[in-house]
Amino acid sequence: MSKDKEIKQYIKNNELDLEKIINEYSSYIATIINNMACANLSNEDKEEIISEVFFILWKNKHKLDINKNLSSYIAGITRNLVKEYLRKIKIDVDISDYENSLYSYDKIDFFDTEIQEIRNIEKKLENMKEIDKTIFLDFYYSSKSIKDIAKEQKMSEFSVKQRLYRIRNKIKKEVR
Repeated sequence: MSKDKEIKQYIKNNELDLEKIINEYSSYIATIINNMACANLSNEDKEEIISEVFFILWKNKHKLDINKNLSSYIAGITRNLVKEYLRKIKIDVDISDYENSLYSYDKIDFFDTEIQEIRNIEKKLENMKEIDKTIFLDFYYSSKSIKDIAKEQKMSEFSVKQRLYRIRNKIKKEVR
């Protein structure tokens, strides 16, 4: 996947260029699925989730803010679809109360209040240290495990957990 691009970069002839999005984001979606579901989903389920992500994106294309990064929408849709699939096969997923404010699959429509919350979170992230922003996005948007983040950032798992706790508290104070 290329660097985060705004949705407007995927508009061609006043339409969403779904083919380009599929080419650039399929492996990104597969990574999120694998990080969240590990071996709990079959390859067919994973392929179905990838297809559904693009269908939901296409179906809701007129509701997207073209100035926002496409990866945010895709990550949110993917996470919620994976959770739904895991619920169907009776595997409990530890869902932080904070993740629910990012995107809600049960309410596919991107409600104005949720969009405002997302914008507030993104605005708060812009003012954070780069390491904190990276850890937050890796954990909540890319669904990477704390262990993987710690390895990538060359820090202890405890430090990653501590940073996530502090980041959540900072955001909660200012968003609510």
